[in-house]
Amino acid sequence: MIEIDGSFGEGGGEILRTSLTLSALTGKPFRIYNIRAKRKNPGLQRQHLSAVRLVKELCNAESKGDYLGSQELVFIPHEIKNEGDFTLDVTTAGSVTLIAVSVIPLIINRNIKIRLIGGTDVPKSPTIDYMRLVYLEILKKIGIQGEIKLIKRGHYPRGGGIIELSNFKGKGEEFEIVEMGKIEEIKGISHVSSLPSHIAERQAKSAEEFIKKFLSVNVNISLDIRQGESEGTGITLAAYGKSIMGSDSLGEKGKRAEKVGEEAASKLIEDLKTNAGVDRHMSDMLMLYASLYKGKFTGAMLTMHARTNTEIIRKFIQDRKIEVIEGKPFTFKVL
Repeated sequence: MIEIDGSFGEGGGEILRTSLTLSALTGKPFRIYNIRAKRKNPGLQRQHLSAVRLVKELCNAESKGDYLGSQELVFIPHEIKNEGDFTLDVTTAGSVTLIAVSVIPLIINRNIKIRLIGGTDVPKSPTIDYMRLVYLEILKKIGIQGEIKLIKRGHYPRGGGIIELSNFKGKGEEFEIVEMGKIEEIKGISHVSSLPSHIAERQAKSAEEFIKKFLSVNVNISLDIRQGESEGTGITLAAYGKSIMGSDSLGEKGKRAEKVGEEAASKLIEDLKTNAGVDRHMSDMLMLYASLYKGKFTGAMLTMHARTNTEIIRKFIQDRKIEVIEGKPFTFKVL
């Protein structure tokens, strides 16, 4: 059984989520202890517990310690199911996109549909628009296609957002994503829910103006205005060239719309300047696929999340050599 110290490195929920995904895919059981031990509210919170329960259901796993606040979990996977419709309600504004990242590798080429209820646009997690504009497009480059449908947005603290995952198919193949190259276009979605529509307009205008200080490129940011959903705003940007890079920023009380737009644009420009293959956030998520399919990519920034994720992957995938070459951009390759 693989032993994992949950306080290692970044010490957050990503250690658990990566372990769950790889355990189900490889059939290797694990025990994780000190789960989120350094956090203000240590142990399994509802978002993490939801991921455990969904992966457990998908692969008929046995588990011990899967309860709220638990700092130790034993997880013994069995065969992944080939079909079924699943619904998971986090019951809070916990991120459904992080759960989606955990389970998508498990449903490729299986007749499985998953509905997730919780937070679609919440801090410290990819926005639902990032998943659609960037994550899905990167997956296409490595031979995988699928659908992520946004039904309802959910913001902190109310949550209640709904997404659906379905039709993930393809044969993952060895890949190399090592440069962004010439930027052909920048797309984006600026959204507002149950707040004045001018906020989304101001976010979009601010982002476009900032981008055009640095790049002479077509910028196409669409507006998504909704009523009757949890209050919140945000903007997601995606640059398209040889590869795709993205960024996002969320509104909050006291934060001007112009600041939200500029923040997303600034992060995108910073990552684009490295000419890496993927942005700082996609780097974390692409590592798992690179490890499965012998991929190579360059990432704009080697974050603590990425460093930690690398070590967790090495614990489960021991028959391949995983190399990380530091720099800006950094290189991740699997032999």
